[in-house]
Amino acid sequence: MRKNMRKNAFISLIPFSIFVISAIGISFVGAVDINLLVSIAILAILIGALLTKGKDWYWSTIFEFFGSKTAVTATLLWLIVGVYGAILKEGHIVEGLVWAAERLQIGGTVFTVAVFLFSGLFAISTGSGFGTISAMSITLFPAGIMLGANPALLGGAILSGAALGDSIAPVSDTAVIAASTQEYADGRQVADIGGTVKNRLWFVLIAAFFTLIIFVVVGLLSNESSTIILDEDTDMQPYGLTMLIPTFLVILLSFHRVNIFISLFMGMLLAVVIGFSFQLFDMSELISISDGKVCGAVVNGIASMANICILLMVVVSLSGLIIRSGCMDFIIGKLNSHIIRSKRDAELTIFSLVSLAGILIAAVNTIANICIAPFVNSIGHQHALHPYRRATLLATVICTFPFFLPYGGCVLLLQKGIEASTCGVSIRATDVFLTAIYPWTLFVVMFAVCLTGYKRKIQ
Repeated sequence: MRKNMRKNAFISLIPFSIFVISAIGISFVGAVDINLLVSIAILAILIGALLTKGKDWYWSTIFEFFGSKTAVTATLLWLIVGVYGAILKEGHIVEGLVWAAERLQIGGTVFTVAVFLFSGLFAISTGSGFGTISAMSITLFPAGIMLGANPALLGGAILSGAALGDSIAPVSDTAVIAASTQEYADGRQVADIGGTVKNRLWFVLIAAFFTLIIFVVVGLLSNESSTIILDEDTDMQPYGLTMLIPTFLVILLSFHRVNIFISLFMGMLLAVVIGFSFQLFDMSELISISDGKVCGAVVNGIASMANICILLMVVVSLSGLIIRSGCMDFIIGKLNSHIIRSKRDAELTIFSLVSLAGILIAAVNTIANICIAPFVNSIGHQHALHPYRRATLLATVICTFPFFLPYGGCVLLLQKGIEASTCGVSIRATDVFLTAIYPWTLFVVMFAVCLTGYKRKIQ
Protein backbone atom coordinates (compact mmCIF):
# COMPACT_ATOMS: atom_id res chain seq x y z
CA MET A 1 0.00 0.00 0.00
CA ARG A 2 2.75 2.35 0.98
CA LYS A 3 4.68 1.48 -2.18
CA ASN A 4 1.74 2.65 -4.28
CA MET A 5 1.68 5.93 -2.42
CA ARG A 6 5.39 6.43 -2.90
CA LYS A 7 5.02 6.08 -6.68
CA ASN A 8 3.34 9.43 -6.61
CA ALA A 9 4.21 10.98 -3.27
CA PHE A 10 2.84 14.35 -4.26
CA ILE A 11 -0.70 12.98 -4.26
CA SER A 12 -0.43 13.28 -0.49
CA LEU A 13 0.41 16.95 -0.94
CA ILE A 14 -2.91 17.64 -2.66
CA PRO A 15 -5.11 17.57 0.50
CA PHE A 16 -2.63 19.76 2.37
CA SER A 17 -2.43 22.16 -0.58
CA ILE A 18 -6.22 22.39 -0.79
CA PHE A 19 -6.36 23.46 2.83
CA VAL A 20 -3.46 25.93 2.63
CA ILE A 21 -4.71 27.57 -0.57
CA SER A 22 -8.21 27.87 0.91
CA ALA A 23 -6.78 29.39 4.10
CA ILE A 24 -4.84 31.91 2.00
CA GLY A 25 -7.99 32.85 0.11
CA ILE A 26 -9.94 33.28 3.33
CA SER A 27 -7.19 35.54 4.66
CA PHE A 28 -7.38 37.85 1.66
CA VAL A 29 -11.18 38.15 1.68
CA GLY A 30 -11.35 38.56 5.46
CA ALA A 31 -13.76 35.65 5.99
CA VAL A 32 -12.02 34.28 9.07
CA ASP A 33 -14.03 31.36 10.45
CA ILE A 34 -12.50 28.37 12.22
CA ASN A 35 -15.49 26.12 11.54
CA LEU A 36 -15.18 26.85 7.82
CA LEU A 37 -11.50 25.91 7.95
CA VAL A 38 -12.37 22.64 9.73
CA SER A 39 -14.90 21.86 7.01
CA ILE A 40 -12.34 22.57 4.28
CA ALA A 41 -9.73 20.39 6.00
CA ILE A 42 -12.15 17.46 6.29
CA LEU A 43 -13.18 17.89 2.64
CA ALA A 44 -9.49 17.91 1.67
CA ILE A 45 -8.97 14.60 3.51
CA LEU A 46 -11.90 13.02 1.67
CA ILE A 47 -10.65 14.26 -1.70
CA GLY A 48 -7.23 12.81 -0.94
CA ALA A 49 -8.82 9.46 -0.09
CA LEU A 50 -10.44 9.35 -3.54
CA LEU A 51 -7.17 10.10 -5.32
CA THR A 52 -4.86 7.66 -3.55
CA LYS A 53 -4.62 3.96 -4.35
CA GLY A 54 -3.38 2.92 -0.92
CA LYS A 55 -6.64 3.54 0.94
CA ASP A 56 -5.71 1.46 4.00
CA TRP A 57 -2.35 3.21 4.34
CA TYR A 58 -4.00 6.58 3.80
CA TRP A 59 -6.58 6.21 6.56
CA SER A 60 -4.19 4.56 9.01
CA THR A 61 -1.90 7.59 8.59
CA ILE A 62 -4.80 10.00 9.13
CA PHE A 63 -5.84 8.24 12.35
CA GLU A 64 -2.25 7.87 13.55
CA PHE A 65 -1.55 11.59 13.37
CA PHE A 66 -5.05 12.62 14.47
CA GLY A 67 -4.36 10.92 17.78
CA SER A 68 -0.64 11.65 17.85
CA LYS A 69 1.13 12.94 20.94
CA THR A 70 1.59 16.31 19.24
CA ALA A 71 -2.12 16.73 18.54
CA VAL A 72 -3.37 15.36 21.85
CA THR A 73 -0.88 17.34 23.94
CA ALA A 74 -1.72 20.62 22.24
CA THR A 75 -5.46 19.92 22.41
CA LEU A 76 -5.47 19.16 26.14
CA LEU A 77 -3.27 22.17 26.82
CA TRP A 78 -5.49 24.49 24.79
CA LEU A 79 -8.60 23.36 26.65
CA ILE A 80 -6.91 24.09 29.98
CA VAL A 81 -5.64 27.43 28.70
CA GLY A 82 -9.17 28.29 27.59
CA VAL A 83 -10.48 27.79 31.12
CA TYR A 84 -7.53 29.64 32.64
CA GLY A 85 -7.98 32.66 30.36
CA ALA A 86 -11.73 32.75 30.95
CA ILE A 87 -11.22 32.83 34.73
CA LEU A 88 -8.78 35.75 34.43
CA LYS A 89 -11.23 37.69 32.27
CA GLU A 90 -14.03 36.96 34.73
CA GLY A 91 -11.72 38.41 37.40
CA HIS A 92 -11.86 41.84 35.68
CA ILE A 93 -8.23 41.99 34.64
CA VAL A 94 -9.15 44.39 31.80
CA GLU A 95 -10.98 46.73 34.16
CA GLY A 96 -7.98 46.59 36.50
CA LEU A 97 -5.66 47.76 33.75
CA VAL A 98 -8.04 50.58 32.82
CA TRP A 99 -8.15 51.65 36.48
CA ALA A 100 -4.33 51.67 36.63
CA ALA A 101 -4.12 53.85 33.53
CA GLU A 102 -6.59 56.34 34.99
CA ARG A 103 -5.05 56.29 38.46
CA LEU A 104 -1.54 56.96 37.19
CA GLN A 105 -2.89 59.97 35.25
CA ILE A 106 -0.79 59.02 32.27
CA GLY A 107 -0.26 61.92 29.90
CA GLY A 108 -0.55 61.77 26.17
CA THR A 109 3.21 61.73 25.67
CA VAL A 110 3.54 58.26 27.15
CA PHE A 111 0.08 56.86 26.62
CA THR A 112 1.11 54.73 23.65
CA VAL A 113 3.79 53.18 25.85
CA ALA A 114 1.17 52.42 28.51
CA VAL A 115 -1.15 50.87 25.92
CA PHE A 116 1.70 48.69 24.65
CA LEU A 117 2.64 47.56 28.17
CA PHE A 118 -0.92 46.96 29.36
CA SER A 119 -1.80 45.09 26.18
CA GLY A 120 1.35 43.02 26.58
CA LEU A 121 0.51 42.19 30.19
CA PHE A 122 -3.00 41.15 29.25
CA ALA A 123 -1.75 39.00 26.36
CA ILE A 124 0.87 37.33 28.56
CA SER A 125 -1.80 36.70 31.20
CA THR A 126 -4.43 35.16 28.94
CA GLY A 127 -2.26 33.83 26.12
CA SER A 128 -4.69 35.26 23.60
CA GLY A 129 -3.57 37.79 21.01
CA PHE A 130 -7.08 38.04 19.56
CA GLY A 131 -8.58 38.40 23.04
CA THR A 132 -6.14 41.20 23.81
CA ILE A 133 -6.99 43.10 20.64
CA SER A 134 -10.72 42.75 21.31
CA ALA A 135 -10.47 43.91 24.93
CA MET A 136 -8.04 46.79 24.47
CA SER A 137 -9.66 48.22 21.35
CA ILE A 138 -12.87 48.66 23.32
CA THR A 139 -11.29 50.00 26.54
CA LEU A 140 -7.88 51.67 26.17
CA PHE A 141 -8.35 52.89 22.60
CA PRO A 142 -11.27 55.23 23.49
CA ALA A 143 -9.27 56.49 26.50
CA GLY A 144 -6.41 57.39 24.19
CA ILE A 145 -8.75 59.19 21.82
CA MET A 146 -9.90 61.33 24.76
CA LEU A 147 -6.28 62.44 25.09
CA GLY A 148 -6.12 63.41 21.46
CA ALA A 149 -3.59 60.64 20.81
CA ASN A 150 -2.90 59.47 17.28
CA PRO A 151 -5.38 56.68 16.41
CA ALA A 152 -2.87 54.84 14.23
CA LEU A 153 -0.30 54.84 17.05
CA LEU A 154 -2.88 53.58 19.53
CA GLY A 155 -3.89 50.78 17.20
CA GLY A 156 -0.25 49.91 16.58
CA ALA A 157 0.43 49.82 20.33
CA ILE A 158 -2.46 47.39 20.88
CA LEU A 159 -1.27 45.13 18.06
CA SER A 160 2.29 45.33 19.41
CA GLY A 161 1.21 44.31 22.90
CA ALA A 162 -0.84 41.43 21.54
CA ALA A 163 2.13 40.23 19.48
CA LEU A 164 4.43 40.54 22.50
CA GLY A 165 2.20 38.35 24.63
CA ASP A 166 1.63 35.83 21.86
CA SER A 167 5.36 35.46 21.27
CA ILE A 168 6.40 34.89 24.89
CA ALA A 169 3.43 33.76 27.03
CA PRO A 170 3.75 30.10 28.11
CA VAL A 171 -0.02 29.77 27.76
CA SER A 172 -0.32 31.14 24.22
CA ASP A 173 -1.32 28.85 21.37
CA THR A 174 1.88 29.93 19.65
CA ALA A 175 3.99 28.57 22.51
CA VAL A 176 1.97 25.36 22.63
CA ILE A 177 2.34 24.62 18.91
CA ALA A 178 5.98 25.68 18.72
CA ALA A 179 6.99 23.37 21.56
CA SER A 180 4.74 20.38 20.89
CA THR A 181 5.74 20.08 17.21
CA GLN A 182 9.53 20.20 17.62
CA GLU A 183 10.91 16.77 18.38
CA TYR A 184 14.23 15.58 19.76
CA ALA A 185 16.45 13.33 17.64
CA ASP A 186 14.99 10.14 19.12
CA GLY A 187 11.49 11.21 18.09
CA ARG A 188 10.13 10.20 21.50
CA GLN A 189 10.08 13.59 23.15
CA VAL A 190 9.07 17.08 22.16
CA ALA A 191 10.39 20.36 23.52
CA ASP A 192 8.99 21.49 26.86
CA ILE A 193 7.18 24.82 26.85
CA GLY A 194 9.07 26.32 29.79
CA GLY A 195 12.42 25.64 28.16
CA THR A 196 11.37 27.08 24.80
CA VAL A 197 9.95 30.23 26.39
CA LYS A 198 13.10 30.76 28.43
CA ASN A 199 15.21 30.21 25.31
CA ARG A 200 13.53 33.03 23.38
CA LEU A 201 13.04 35.41 26.31
CA TRP A 202 16.21 37.37 25.55
CA PHE A 203 15.25 37.96 21.91
CA VAL A 204 11.75 39.07 22.87
CA LEU A 205 13.12 41.46 25.51
CA ILE A 206 15.48 43.04 22.96
CA ALA A 207 12.61 43.59 20.52
CA ALA A 208 10.36 44.92 23.31
CA PHE A 209 13.09 47.31 24.48
CA PHE A 210 13.51 48.87 21.05
CA THR A 211 9.74 49.03 20.70
CA LEU A 212 9.49 50.98 23.96
CA ILE A 213 12.15 53.43 22.83
CA ILE A 214 10.38 54.06 19.54
CA PHE A 215 7.01 54.55 21.22
CA VAL A 216 8.54 56.93 23.79
CA VAL A 217 10.20 59.00 21.07
CA VAL A 218 7.02 59.15 19.02
CA GLY A 219 5.01 60.02 22.13
CA LEU A 220 7.37 62.85 23.07
CA LEU A 221 7.30 64.24 19.54
CA SER A 222 3.50 64.32 19.67
CA ASN A 223 3.62 67.01 22.39
CA GLU A 224 0.43 65.82 24.06
CA SER A 225 0.06 66.84 27.69
CA SER A 226 -3.49 66.00 28.70
CA THR A 227 -4.33 63.11 31.01
CA ILE A 228 -6.96 60.43 30.98
CA ILE A 229 -10.44 61.51 32.02
CA LEU A 230 -12.89 58.63 31.86
CA ASP A 231 -16.66 58.83 32.01
CA GLU A 232 -18.24 58.24 35.40
CA ASP A 233 -19.92 55.08 34.16
CA THR A 234 -16.65 53.58 32.88
CA ASP A 235 -16.28 50.14 34.43
CA MET A 236 -13.12 50.02 36.55
CA GLN A 237 -12.07 47.36 39.04
CA PRO A 238 -8.75 48.00 40.84
CA TYR A 239 -8.67 44.54 42.39
CA GLY A 240 -8.70 43.12 38.88
CA LEU A 241 -4.95 43.78 38.85
CA THR A 242 -4.54 40.94 41.35
CA MET A 243 -5.24 38.60 38.44
CA LEU A 244 -1.71 39.35 37.26
CA ILE A 245 -0.38 37.33 40.22
CA PRO A 246 -1.46 33.94 38.78
CA THR A 247 0.17 34.98 35.51
CA PHE A 248 3.52 35.60 37.18
CA LEU A 249 3.18 32.27 39.03
CA VAL A 250 2.59 30.33 35.80
CA ILE A 251 5.56 32.03 34.12
CA LEU A 252 7.82 31.42 37.14
CA LEU A 253 6.88 27.74 37.37
CA SER A 254 7.34 27.29 33.61
CA PHE A 255 10.80 28.82 33.73
CA HIS A 256 11.71 26.34 36.47
CA ARG A 257 10.66 23.47 34.18
CA VAL A 258 7.56 22.58 36.18
CA ASN A 259 5.15 20.65 33.97
CA ILE A 260 3.02 23.17 32.07
CA PHE A 261 -0.20 21.36 33.00
CA ILE A 262 0.69 21.57 36.69
CA SER A 263 1.77 25.21 36.27
CA LEU A 264 -1.56 26.14 34.70
CA PHE A 265 -3.52 24.22 37.32
CA MET A 266 -1.69 26.06 40.11
CA GLY A 267 -2.37 29.34 38.31
CA MET A 268 -6.06 28.52 38.04
CA LEU A 269 -6.32 27.59 41.70
CA LEU A 270 -4.62 30.83 42.74
CA ALA A 271 -6.86 32.84 40.40
CA VAL A 272 -9.97 31.26 41.93
CA VAL A 273 -8.75 31.91 45.48
CA ILE A 274 -7.94 35.54 44.65
CA GLY A 275 -11.23 36.00 42.82
CA PHE A 276 -13.25 34.73 45.76
CA SER A 277 -11.14 36.65 48.30
CA PHE A 278 -11.64 40.01 46.56
CA GLN A 279 -15.19 39.20 45.47
CA LEU A 280 -14.27 39.56 41.81
CA PHE A 281 -16.63 36.72 40.97
CA ASP A 282 -18.68 34.03 42.67
CA MET A 283 -19.17 30.36 41.92
CA SER A 284 -22.16 30.99 39.66
CA GLU A 285 -19.96 33.06 37.35
CA LEU A 286 -17.48 30.22 37.07
CA ILE A 287 -20.03 27.48 36.52
CA SER A 288 -23.78 27.28 37.01
CA ILE A 289 -26.88 25.54 35.71
CA SER A 290 -29.80 27.65 34.57
CA ASP A 291 -32.92 26.38 32.81
CA GLY A 292 -31.19 23.10 32.09
CA LYS A 293 -28.16 24.80 30.53
CA VAL A 294 -24.64 24.81 31.94
CA CYS A 295 -22.89 28.17 31.69
CA GLY A 296 -20.05 30.15 33.23
CA ALA A 297 -16.38 30.91 32.64
CA VAL A 298 -15.27 27.27 32.82
CA VAL A 299 -17.73 26.13 30.16
CA ASN A 300 -17.12 29.20 28.01
CA GLY A 301 -13.38 28.64 28.21
CA ILE A 302 -13.72 25.08 26.94
CA ALA A 303 -16.13 26.15 24.19
CA SER A 304 -13.82 28.92 23.01
CA MET A 305 -11.07 26.39 22.28
CA ALA A 306 -13.08 23.41 21.02
CA ASN A 307 -13.16 24.29 17.33
CA ILE A 308 -9.49 25.30 17.13
CA CYS A 309 -8.57 21.99 18.82
CA ILE A 310 -10.48 20.05 16.17
CA LEU A 311 -8.80 22.09 13.46
CA LEU A 312 -5.38 21.34 14.93
CA MET A 313 -6.01 17.58 14.91
CA VAL A 314 -7.26 17.61 11.33
CA VAL A 315 -4.36 19.73 10.03
CA VAL A 316 -1.83 17.56 11.89
CA SER A 317 -3.39 14.60 10.06
CA LEU A 318 -2.92 16.39 6.73
CA SER A 319 0.72 17.09 7.54
CA GLY A 320 1.11 13.43 8.51
CA LEU A 321 0.32 12.42 4.94
CA ILE A 322 3.18 14.43 3.47
CA ILE A 323 5.52 13.11 6.17
CA ARG A 324 4.69 9.41 5.78
CA SER A 325 4.52 9.48 1.98
CA GLY A 326 8.06 10.79 1.67
CA CYS A 327 6.86 14.02 0.08
CA MET A 328 8.34 16.15 2.85
CA ASP A 329 11.67 14.34 2.62
CA PHE A 330 11.69 15.09 -1.11
CA ILE A 331 10.99 18.80 -0.54
CA ILE A 332 13.56 19.11 2.24
CA GLY A 333 16.04 17.16 0.12
CA LYS A 334 15.68 19.71 -2.68
CA LEU A 335 16.22 22.53 -0.20
CA ASN A 336 19.31 20.80 1.17
CA SER A 337 20.82 20.25 -2.26
CA HIS A 338 20.13 23.71 -3.67
CA ILE A 339 19.83 26.14 -0.74
CA ILE A 340 20.84 24.75 2.65
CA ARG A 341 24.58 24.20 2.97
CA SER A 342 25.11 25.13 6.63
CA LYS A 343 23.30 25.59 9.91
CA ARG A 344 22.98 29.30 9.16
CA ASP A 345 21.35 28.45 5.83
CA ALA A 346 19.00 26.09 7.67
CA GLU A 347 17.95 28.82 10.10
CA LEU A 348 17.51 31.39 7.35
CA THR A 349 15.40 28.88 5.42
CA ILE A 350 13.23 28.28 8.48
CA PHE A 351 12.98 32.03 8.98
CA SER A 352 11.89 32.50 5.35
CA LEU A 353 9.37 29.65 5.37
CA VAL A 354 7.74 30.81 8.60
CA SER A 355 7.61 34.39 7.30
CA LEU A 356 6.01 33.19 4.07
CA ALA A 357 3.43 31.18 6.01
CA GLY A 358 2.62 34.27 8.09
CA ILE A 359 2.19 36.39 4.97
CA LEU A 360 0.03 33.89 3.11
CA ILE A 361 -2.08 32.70 6.06
CA ALA A 362 -2.38 35.97 7.97
CA ALA A 363 -6.02 35.44 8.93
CA VAL A 364 -5.02 33.43 12.01
CA ASN A 365 -1.34 32.99 12.77
CA THR A 366 -2.19 29.81 14.66
CA ILE A 367 -3.11 28.13 11.38
CA ALA A 368 0.08 29.32 9.71
CA ASN A 369 1.98 27.99 12.72
CA ILE A 370 0.38 24.55 12.48
CA CYS A 371 0.95 24.29 8.72
CA ILE A 372 4.63 25.20 8.69
CA ALA A 373 5.69 23.47 11.94
CA PRO A 374 6.36 20.03 10.36
CA PHE A 375 8.74 21.59 7.82
CA VAL A 376 10.58 23.44 10.59
CA ASN A 377 10.88 20.21 12.55
CA SER A 378 12.23 18.28 9.55
CA ILE A 379 14.81 20.91 8.55
CA GLY A 380 15.94 21.29 12.15
CA HIS A 381 16.30 17.53 12.56
CA GLN A 382 18.52 17.16 9.51
CA HIS A 383 20.79 20.00 10.59
CA ALA A 384 20.96 19.16 14.31
CA LEU A 385 19.25 22.34 15.48
CA HIS A 386 17.99 21.95 19.03
CA PRO A 387 14.19 21.77 19.46
CA TYR A 388 14.41 24.89 21.65
CA ARG A 389 16.06 26.81 18.82
CA ARG A 390 13.51 25.62 16.27
CA ALA A 391 10.61 26.45 18.59
CA THR A 392 12.08 29.89 19.21
CA LEU A 393 12.31 30.69 15.49
CA LEU A 394 8.80 29.38 14.90
CA ALA A 395 7.14 31.16 17.84
CA THR A 396 8.75 34.54 17.20
CA VAL A 397 8.67 34.89 13.42
CA ILE A 398 5.05 33.73 13.23
CA CYS A 399 4.16 36.73 15.45
CA THR A 400 5.35 39.31 12.93
CA PHE A 401 3.50 39.66 9.61
CA PRO A 402 0.04 38.45 10.79
CA PHE A 403 -0.04 41.33 13.28
CA PHE A 404 0.25 44.20 10.81
CA LEU A 405 -0.72 43.03 7.32
CA PRO A 406 -3.90 44.89 6.23
CA TYR A 407 -5.71 41.66 5.31
CA GLY A 408 -4.65 39.86 8.50
CA GLY A 409 -7.13 38.74 11.12
CA CYS A 410 -5.52 40.86 13.85
CA VAL A 411 -5.91 44.14 11.97
CA LEU A 412 -9.47 43.32 10.92
CA LEU A 413 -10.35 42.45 14.52
CA LEU A 414 -8.84 45.74 15.70
CA GLN A 415 -11.03 47.65 13.25
CA LYS A 416 -14.15 45.84 14.46
CA GLY A 417 -13.27 46.52 18.10
CA ILE A 418 -12.75 50.22 17.44
CA GLU A 419 -16.09 50.40 15.65
CA ALA A 420 -17.78 48.67 18.60
CA SER A 421 -16.22 51.13 21.06
CA THR A 422 -18.30 53.99 19.62
CA CYS A 423 -15.42 56.41 20.19
CA GLY A 424 -16.24 58.24 16.98
CA VAL A 425 -12.93 57.39 15.32
CA SER A 426 -12.13 54.77 12.73
CA ILE A 427 -8.87 53.61 11.17
CA ARG A 428 -8.02 52.04 7.84
CA ALA A 429 -6.32 48.67 7.73
CA THR A 430 -3.24 50.26 6.19
CA ASP A 431 -2.91 52.84 9.00
CA VAL A 432 -1.27 50.39 11.40
CA PHE A 433 1.09 48.78 8.87
CA LEU A 434 4.07 50.73 10.23
CA THR A 435 2.78 51.69 13.69
CA ALA A 436 2.62 48.07 14.87
CA ILE A 437 6.22 48.49 15.92
CA TYR A 438 6.90 45.34 17.96
CA PRO A 439 6.25 42.86 15.11
CA TRP A 440 8.69 44.83 12.95
CA THR A 441 11.41 44.99 15.61
CA LEU A 442 10.96 41.29 16.38
CA PHE A 443 11.29 40.49 12.67
CA VAL A 444 14.56 42.43 12.44
CA VAL A 445 15.92 40.93 15.67
CA MET A 446 15.19 37.35 14.59
CA PHE A 447 16.67 37.91 11.14
CA ALA A 448 19.86 39.14 12.80
CA VAL A 449 19.80 36.14 15.14
CA CYS A 450 19.61 33.72 12.20
CA LEU A 451 22.22 35.61 10.21
CA THR A 452 24.77 35.71 13.03
CA GLY A 453 23.94 32.44 14.76
CA TYR A 454 23.63 34.29 18.07
CA LYS A 455 22.85 31.86 20.92
CA ARG A 456 22.40 29.02 18.43
CA LYS A 457 21.70 25.78 20.29
CA ILE A 458 22.75 22.48 18.73
CA GLN A 459 21.09 19.16 19.49
